[in-house]
Amino acid sequence: MWCCSHLPMLVLICSPTIKRAVTRSERQSMKFLRKQDKRQPTNRFTSSSFNKTEQPTVVTVANHPEKLDKGLSVLTCLLLATGMLMVYSASHLLSSRIYEGNSYRYLQIHVIACVIGLVGMYVVSHIPYRFYTRHATKILIVAFIGLALVFVPQLSASVQGAEGGRFNRWIRLGPLPINFQPVEFAKIALVIHVATFLSRNPEKAKSFFNGIVPNMLVLGAAFGLVAAQPDFGSALLLATTVCIVLFVGGIRIMHTLMLAGAGAAMLAALIIKDPYRLQRFLDYFALWKSPDAANYQLGHSLDALSAGGLLGVGIDNSALKIVRLPYPHTDFIFSVLGEEFGFIGTVTITLLFMLFIWRGLHIARHADDRFGGLLAIGMTTLIGLQAFINIGVVTGALPTKGITLPFISYGGSSIVLSLVSVGILLNISRVRREPPTNVRQP
Repeated sequence: MWCCSHLPMLVLICSPTIKRAVTRSERQSMKFLRKQDKRQPTNRFTSSSFNKTEQPTVVTVANHPEKLDKGLSVLTCLLLATGMLMVYSASHLLSSRIYEGNSYRYLQIHVIACVIGLVGMYVVSHIPYRFYTRHATKILIVAFIGLALVFVPQLSASVQGAEGGRFNRWIRLGPLPINFQPVEFAKIALVIHVATFLSRNPEKAKSFFNGIVPNMLVLGAAFGLVAAQPDFGSALLLATTVCIVLFVGGIRIMHTLMLAGAGAAMLAALIIKDPYRLQRFLDYFALWKSPDAANYQLGHSLDALSAGGLLGVGIDNSALKIVRLPYPHTDFIFSVLGEEFGFIGTVTITLLFMLFIWRGLHIARHADDRFGGLLAIGMTTLIGLQAFINIGVVTGALPTKGITLPFISYGGSSIVLSLVSVGILLNISRVRREPPTNVRQP
């Protein structure tokens, strides 16, 4: 209600003297804010970094407890449904041979993992993501304990490797016929740790000794434990994801180049040190000159993709998955998909993953705070980078490495933890920054 009592105040404010005072005060405030902005570290994920104009944009924080990112949810469900279909098509003959006529064994395990993962995704989507920054150290300790337990003979579940050695990648969960792969949890734990460090200590992002070195020590310990299993593909994925989060968090370009150079040198050393790994690396380049038995995995994968043509041979009609294609339900399930659904099918799945990455980056851009944005970047990178490494290996763009296709390949721990990562993204999308809708423009 407007009343006469407002008139003296209105006259006072409108006087020229007060106008000049207010203007002078505003100029001083703007100078102070500009000085403060120069002191702030670079943060490459914030909304300001995506704005093309330099004028400040006023934003409001909007809490939408019932409005999760529907696009991300739909994309995840589409990929999961495709995975169930492809796991059955790629594994039922192998399952029937291994499990004495039970052609649904692999599909049953996969469906159970999907159900557990969906429940986990729903639960995690209702846990405030700031919970993880308060317990980042505890989560990291649990992850390291899990990585160490795979080397305990009484607890580990090892399998025979193609090169004749043993893979110690799983932990037996008591008397249950279930194995857990700790590296999948460790990926999420390290992303939480790095995002927490950068959000709590933004001023240290520019410092090599105070910012880069502490995170590299943690990453180096995790990388060593994973590579010793041996699981070189997961170790490489883990290191790349952490470095991407550090870069987005604002580390210097020079430090980024130093990390890239050190990583390339370490990668070359690990390849040269292991004769089997070196041979696989050389076979990758030899394939394009003279295909032979040494690189049969990639050769048969390319045969399957070419046999599919434009539209494919039809569901469950793949011929190469029966005897020639290695690991048709895990590492090379994309090859089976390409043979049965053709070029159209492979492009469709690739586009779904690209849309998934776009939604994840959208969530990161509109996150409520620095930690939420960095966490969203990390979760999106874990899934998106793994998908494109798998597709790159299957299509011959990258050397062969045992990395599964998220949501589609057969797997237990990978499916469950990937869906948990989606749950974290969905929770971040609940509270986001939005442009104001009722602010007058001057």
